[in-house]
Amino acid sequence: MKKLSQLFFISIFSMIISIIASSLFLSGCAVNPVTGKSELMLVSEEKEFQIGQGVDKEVRTEMGIYLELPELRARLKTVVEKLGKNSDRPDLAFRAEIVDTPDFNAFAVPGGFVYVHRGLLEKINSEDELASVMAHEIAHVAARHSASQISKNQVLNIGILAASVATGGAVDNFGSLVNIGSVMAFSKFSRDDEREADHFGLKYMTKAGYNPGASIGVMKQIQNLETSKTASLDVWFMSHPPTAERITNLNQEIQNLSAKDPGLLQRKDQRNDFIPLLNGMAMGDWNGSELVSGDRYYNKEFQLSIPVPQGWQVAINNSNYTAVFYDEKQESFAYFDIKPLQKQKTSEAYFSELSNSLIQKGLKKVSDSYASKKLSNDARAGMYQGTSGTDAVSAVLFAFTKNNNGYSILGAGKKESFSKIQPIIEQISNNLKFLSQKEANDIAPPRMKIHVVSAGDTWDKITVKYYKTSTDKKKLAEYNGMEPEQEPAAGMALKIPPTLKVK
Repeated sequence: MKKLSQLFFISIFSMIISIIASSLFLSGCAVNPVTGKSELMLVSEEKEFQIGQGVDKEVRTEMGIYLELPELRARLKTVVEKLGKNSDRPDLAFRAEIVDTPDFNAFAVPGGFVYVHRGLLEKINSEDELASVMAHEIAHVAARHSASQISKNQVLNIGILAASVATGGAVDNFGSLVNIGSVMAFSKFSRDDEREADHFGLKYMTKAGYNPGASIGVMKQIQNLETSKTASLDVWFMSHPPTAERITNLNQEIQNLSAKDPGLLQRKDQRNDFIPLLNGMAMGDWNGSELVSGDRYYNKEFQLSIPVPQGWQVAINNSNYTAVFYDEKQESFAYFDIKPLQKQKTSEAYFSELSNSLIQKGLKKVSDSYASKKLSNDARAGMYQGTSGTDAVSAVLFAFTKNNNGYSILGAGKKESFSKIQPIIEQISNNLKFLSQKEANDIAPPRMKIHVVSAGDTWDKITVKYYKTSTDKKKLAEYNGMEPEQEPAAGMALKIPPTLKVK
């Protein structure tokens, strides 16, 4: 049984291991282009770029690139190119893309490839803040942090993990699935690397003409996310030093910079040139066909919706399944899949085919308790047990056919806690609803709006205008990088999210 994004990472790791093996004879020291220090470096710049090319292809395939707002995408590329020219590797061609996911995340891979997630862009309040994030990632590339990791064979530990995933039991180690899926290959560095990226990133953005004070605005957004304990605070920050420490360090460095050049903090804020580019940006999980909105998953192509259990998340854009519902804390998963049928089959025949496949993979069917139950969509179901490493796991399969397609939901989790999970999986399956053509046509993501402040506008008035009440005016102000006591100035561009229950 394949894991979420498993093939993505196995292919990357296999490629890396191969490159390492062919490069070991080149072992030696090199001078780091950023720090000027001598360090062990087994990977040439050419090999580094080859790795980046391979990862870039996988990112595009697995995650997708957000193309709906070409002017926003063009601005990102312009910012990254400018920062790259002012980095310690100005001859390297830096490339940037918007990853089409709602996570608050950004990452870099070897060879000059940098990415920002759509969900982070919605939190940014100026081009200067965007430059702060991208400069941090460019610093990782410039300092060859990934190449250094490879040279120290740190990646071999991940490669071993990938191999264990590929050769694991019939039901894989579910507990590591989400962590593996969110590492994003090379985006997790040591805390010393992160401190170094903060330091040199600040240097690059300042040299490129941006206001270094914007880096504090980004840090405050991170603090807000940490306070709300939101799931959108992704692993980009898990390996970083504590945010309070980063703010302290950045403030000290900004003071040192402004002492040499007092005009740095007086540089014009590039807010109103940037915020309008976010107008109409899709919010939440959306890839043009699938949407997660509120407490339901919607599939426009197959005209259906499925409830998302409280506390669960949904992963779309997966090469192995149509969608994956998961509760990371409970280490529980529901793999939803739609397969075209070569020939017409009954639900019973399709279920039997999938059941036999699970048994061949090492699972054991343990119950026919669903035999007498009437399930939604005339589905068939069965219970199974297996092992994942040293853990005993349980699984439940629901399957049915409709319009020459086979539909299945395979729920899995640890055996010891599966009695609590099974009713949730049943709820997911039994509440799968098919939609009318009109309902399917209406499926669309909520989108960002932009409000230009008029004379006399206040947070109260603006919040009432868009949300019918001023109760959450503080949230709207913070979402725009301001305090509610600080009324917005006339002519200022403000972001208006579809809901103030923002992640």
